[in-house]
Amino acid sequence: MTATIPECPELEVLFTELEAGAGPALAHARECEVCAAILEEHRQLEKDLSRLADPAPPPDFVHRVMARVAAEPPPLHRELWTGLSILAASLLVGLGVLVSNDAALSGAGTGLARFLVDGRAFLEGLRSGVNALWNTAAAPVAGLFALLLLSSLFGIKRLAGNGPQPSEA
Repeated sequence: MTATIPECPELEVLFTELEAGAGPALAHARECEVCAAILEEHRQLEKDLSRLADPAPPPDFVHRVMARVAAEPPPLHRELWTGLSILAASLLVGLGVLVSNDAALSGAGTGLARFLVDGRAFLEGLRSGVNALWNTAAAPVAGLFALLLLSSLFGIKRLAGNGPQPSEA
């Protein structure tokens, strides 16, 4: 503790024993004027700190904060932007692999040309299949499409959602 009195205990030991209520450091502090003064100063500081009152917020604080929150526009949801950023990053990585690999690039060019040539037959076959499905099971197909559309719309609405009302926060 001090260079002039080597037998004084460390402050940490002294304060630990002060909390415990007993120990050789406290016995030493009863006889040592320097340690007794330090303990008395510590007790006075604790007494002063305990008398300090916690400042209470103004009575209308909650109402003012909630009014400011209600006035702010609802934030854009991170889920939507996170999904879009993941999609964009995936597309960029795929494009990077495609551009950096000559074999993949030539295969993609050949595949695109083949799709354009065979695309008309593919679209005609797809149209014919949809027409046949519609002629044989129009009501179930319409119901399935309506269910798919509504679930997608409600899912997007849930993602976008409404912010909390001032009374809910």
